[in-house]
This record gives sequence, C-alpha cells and structure tokens, in this order.
Amino acid sequence: MPINIENNAKPKLRFSSKRTGVSITLPIGWHQESSEDPNHATDIYYQSLGEPYSPCITVKIIEIPEAEYHQNNYQELSEVLLAEQAQSSFSQTLEILEQLIENIDDHAARIDIFKMIDAETKIEVTQYQVTIQLAASVCGIVAIMKTEDQDFYLPVFNEAVRSLKLTTY
Repeated sequence: MPINIENNAKPKLRFSSKRTGVSITLPIGWHQESSEDPNHATDIYYQSLGEPYSPCITVKIIEIPEAEYHQNNYQELSEVLLAEQAQSSFSQTLEILEQLIENIDDHAARIDIFKMIDAETKIEVTQYQVTIQLAASVCGIVAIMKTEDQDFYLPVFNEAVRSLKLTTY
C-alpha cells in the first residue's frame, strides 16, 4: 500500500544544531533539545513528552573509524538498526512499508519505513528510519509515531528529512 507523503502547508521553523551539524525544518509547535549521549552527537525533536510514542525525531551522528569507513556505511547501519528492532522487545516481526535509496543534501541515503507492535504496551507503532552517508560518519535519524497517527506524521517526517542540511560533517 503506497504511503501518502504529500507536502503539508503548515507554517514551519528551521532548527539548526551546532552539536550535530544538522539543520531541519519542522512545523511550528515542535521543540528541540540536545541529548547528553557521550558517544554520539544527538538532537531530539518533539511536540510533547511523556505519552508513549508521542511523535519524535532523533538525529544522531555516528563517527566511523577510518579503518572501517567505506561508501556504504549508511546501508550497513540501516541493516543493523532493522535487525536490532526485529530482535528487541517487539512481539511480531517487522512489517516493512517502504524502503528507498535517496539523495539527501547531496549525500547517499536510505529510508526504511516499517511498523511493529510494542510487546510491553501493545501499541502498534510506525518507525521512519533514515541513514545518510557523510565524509567520516553516518547520520542516523529515527522518527517514531503510533501507527494510527502515521497518515498525519509520515508527510511531516518526509518533508523534514528532505529539508535536511548537513553542515559540519
């Protein structure tokens, strides 16, 4: 079933992060905070906190050791993330909705959209996952929402990802 990823016409704000070097455009009403993750530069974007699977976007820069760097690190990271999701606390196998190879801000990228059921809460969730190949790192983006809200939020996430500017890496 194709997913409608049309542009939505809400007013937007541009967020820029010195920590990750990523700027992103989101509808007014979203907020940004930097994570205290000591291993990776991380930003989190959200509308509200507290409720399980409130829509949020996590942007993380993962440095690649020079000896392990190659042009398909982003593909490897996508596969690792999918495998981790499939093996984690989710009660069913993942249902892949869409997989795309894209070019985001002149960088090779992969988008995986899938849904699953959280074993603990029994909430059906949809995850929009992006990996982007950078010069010495990979930018990983995970956006998550309740599946019942995906028709509203997938276009928001899709437009946000296509608005990305990767400045410091």
